[in-house]
Formats: sequence, structure tokens, C-alpha cells
Amino acid sequence: MLAFVLVSGSLWIILELSSTLMEKMQAQEMMSGLRIPEMDELGQFFRSLPTSTLVGIGALTAVLAYWLATRPRPIKPPCSLLHQSEEVPHEGGGRRSMMGDPSRLLTHYHDDARTMYEVFQRGLHISGDGPCLGSRLPNQPYKWMSYKEVRSNS
Repeated sequence: MLAFVLVSGSLWIILELSSTLMEKMQAQEMMSGLRIPEMDELGQFFRSLPTSTLVGIGALTAVLAYWLATRPRPIKPPCSLLHQSEEVPHEGGGRRSMMGDPSRLLTHYHDDARTMYEVFQRGLHISGDGPCLGSRLPNQPYKWMSYKEVRSNS
């Protein structure tokens, strides 16, 4: 909705400004000297614009200011995305995560889920029997099984 308002408002203002500018350019033959207008000329130009155009410019400015103030901020990753893991020395190519304490290996994420069974039970509890296991054929949507369906089929 906001994008539609921005685009339509922008197009209306651009069309209004371009038609007003074309009239002024033809009347004053500004094309003969391509130069940057002085501040007095810009002030005169804005004073000569119709009220509806000025209201449109103000509305567009307000919408853009609101969007800039309330847009979502990026989430900071927990570690450098260019250095997410490092090789463990003397382990034959094994790697460890850069998250957490570098002096000890990460054994689990949650204290209440140390085995795969506990991880499954935690997912069942948190999701409230939400989607658990999905599969799909090429160019088809996913078909999901709930946690309870997976538990009953196991």
C-alpha cells in the first residue's frame, strides 16, 4: 500500500512539475543557457507553483520521512558472515563454529535439548504441533507433516 502511494504520488508530482517546468521553459527560453539556477530563481519557481503541487510535494516528503524513520533495521549476525567457522587443528579437516566460547566446542544450543529426541520434543512443545517435516516434487509446493504425524509414523 505504501509503495503504491509513493509511486502514484511521485508520478503525479513529476507530471505536475514537468508540465509547469515545460511552460516556464518555453516562456523564458531557459534552454538557451544550460546553467544551474540561482537560489532566487528556485524560490521564484516554487512560489509560482500551484498550491496542489506544493501540497503534493509536502505529502510525498512526509511519507518519505515516515518511511525512513520507521523502516526495519537489519539484524546484526552473531558472527562474521565471511568467517563462520574455523578448522579444528589436528582433526583431519573438522571445523567448529565461531559462535560462543572459542576454548570449548559447542555441544548443544538449548539446555533442555541435548539429544535428537529432546530436540524433537522441544520443537513439538514450541510449535504447538506445527509443521515439522516437508517434502516436495520439482516445481510443486511443499507438503508438510505435523510434529504429531511424524511422531505417530516413527
